[in-house]
Amino acid sequence: MQEHDEHERKWHLAAKVLSGSSLDAEEQLAWEALQADSQFQLEYAQVKKYWQQLEGLPYGRIDAGRDWQTVWSRIQHQVPATTPSRRLVAPWLRYAAIIALCVSVAFFAGWKLSGPAAGPGAAHALTVIEAPPGSKTRVTLPDSSTVWLNAKSRLSFDERFGVDNRNLALEGEAFFDVIKSDMPFRVRTPLYDVAVLGTAFNVKAYADDDRVITTLVHGSVRIERKNDAGATEVIMLKPNEKVTAYRTTPGGPAFSGRYRYTVDRGIDAEMETAWKDGWLSVQGESLLELARKLERVYDIKIDFEGKTLENYRYTGRLRQLSLEQVLKALSLTSPVAFTIDEKKVTLREDKSSTSKYRSLQNP
Repeated sequence: MQEHDEHERKWHLAAKVLSGSSLDAEEQLAWEALQADSQFQLEYAQVKKYWQQLEGLPYGRIDAGRDWQTVWSRIQHQVPATTPSRRLVAPWLRYAAIIALCVSVAFFAGWKLSGPAAGPGAAHALTVIEAPPGSKTRVTLPDSSTVWLNAKSRLSFDERFGVDNRNLALEGEAFFDVIKSDMPFRVRTPLYDVAVLGTAFNVKAYADDDRVITTLVHGSVRIERKNDAGATEVIMLKPNEKVTAYRTTPGGPAFSGRYRYTVDRGIDAEMETAWKDGWLSVQGESLLELARKLERVYDIKIDFEGKTLENYRYTGRLRQLSLEQVLKALSLTSPVAFTIDEKKVTLREDKSSTSKYRSLQNP
């Protein structure tokens, strides 16, 4: 029991030091004594490294008490014999929880990072970063590359990222500004891998969309996918080009069925990536597709009264204002009326203005 309390005390002090909280005289003496504990110093150095990489994480969404208890049960994989303390209730606990989250073990099914860090039978600690519906997140990765995660997106990478691999798995949408290195930077989506050395590009791979899109801003990217015969096919992109995988067999689980691949050249890549700068941009998208985007951005549910509206198509860019302001702008450019009931939006056709709007139907 004494050893149990001693480990608690060490990490209680470490969390206070890293979060900038002051130590009383007794705590200061105990912290100074820990400088001679070589095993603890090795563990503390690892935690401190992750702490210093937290600038882009969504602190406001951390539930300190809950997260601290949860992650301490996981962090034991990296900091043996350490157990959670029920007494950690001070204001700095919120930051302590963030420390633990960054080194916690989070195995989640369905993803397996490629490359040497994920060999057959290997089990690796994963860092998982999420941008929930209604929010965006900017993250600086361990290799100093920067990622913007769009709403309802998840990014994961293992503990060897930046050491012997730069492999990540993405679900949702993200913009990557990659630091150049001889070590390839690889993003795995459910349909294909995107490999680069140093560049800026955008990947959109939402489970509820019928297309997966990669857009290149500058540099070059290599798209690698397995065809139906199991052979690897490669698509190279240059700046202001994008590859789109269209699902041609509707229904069934996400990312299943057949896909048709196209490459568009001479596009406006800045338009495609404007979301990270607070713009809502659409390029020939149907109202149904736009509705899905609005659901993610504003964390709402949109219902249609009638199928006709779903085929209206839009092109343009609008600053991400309040939900009501965006819907009003939509109603000014098309025969769309709306009602908002808390987190539910209902769209219906405004027949009084239908004749003033020339809809562009799907080919």
